[in-house]
Amino acid sequence: MKKITLLTIMSTFLVGATTSLRAQSAEATKNAEAFNIKKSKLLAKMERFAPAQLTVSYKLTSSETTVSKERSTGKMAGAKLTAYLETTDGQLTDDDFQEVTDYFYSYFQKTLKKNGIDTVAWSKIAATDFYKGADEKKVSNEQEKSGGQVWATFNANKGNILYGGFAGFAFGKIKKAQHFCEDIDAAAGFFYITVDFADIAVNLDIKTHEGYYEIKTNYKYTAATKPMMKVIPSDELSLLWNEKAQSDGLMLQKPLVSNMVYHTAVNQDPSRLHRGAFDFAKKMNPVVIETTRDKYKAAAKKALENYADAFVAKAKEIRD
Repeated sequence: MKKITLLTIMSTFLVGATTSLRAQSAEATKNAEAFNIKKSKLLAKMERFAPAQLTVSYKLTSSETTVSKERSTGKMAGAKLTAYLETTDGQLTDDDFQEVTDYFYSYFQKTLKKNGIDTVAWSKIAATDFYKGADEKKVSNEQEKSGGQVWATFNANKGNILYGGFAGFAFGKIKKAQHFCEDIDAAAGFFYITVDFADIAVNLDIKTHEGYYEIKTNYKYTAATKPMMKVIPSDELSLLWNEKAQSDGLMLQKPLVSNMVYHTAVNQDPSRLHRGAFDFAKKMNPVVIETTRDKYKAAAKKALENYADAFVAKAKEIRD
């Protein structure tokens, strides 16, 4: 009786695990559609691949702005909503972000190997002249601010910046990048990835009503904020490169969502609202999304796992 029960439990576990793997594979295949590449000579024949640079930016404050114009009158207005991430058990540290980034690198390597794509050890990448002679040695881990956005940027393995993220390699660097791929005997990827923590929607409707004695314009503002850990399209371009100088610019066309509940509370906080004397956009009450450091890290890791899974699924799709 005990043996039968044990076999039943094992069978149920295996069926559940198989179902989970199939669901994960289906999700990865669907997420692969987010990448801009449909055909690629580089990926079509790729047998070895080296994630040579994984640069991840983590948004800590996220803003969304909309501008609306009434066609009949030409009147314009704007609206802006900002969401703040707050960890209730102490601030996220550099070590926390580095942990997530290094986990992403390790997961990426394992996922490539699991799917029949050989990889290159980080020690071999770091030993090359191309790596040692990088123009920029490290990214700044300090928080940056721009247009209501605040983020912190980290490189996997605290690695060097090998590629700037805005265009392909300059003339003097093309040959060096080719020799780099020859030295490691693999195609290389230089990734810029942004992790966001919220989905923000802001809408504005303008309507003008004319009466006998007055013209009145109504402005209707609506907004919503949802805690949502996701990898979003980045301002910088990721790049794939091989020893023949064949290259692909890699971009996300839509977010990859972790689908993991990570928040502990969501509240409006009017005290964080800062109005300027000449603000064009109406600033709406800021939203604070609360979580813990461990919950944040777990959700960020999941979002980055989805990116790695989707990339490998895209590579397999093109190879097949």
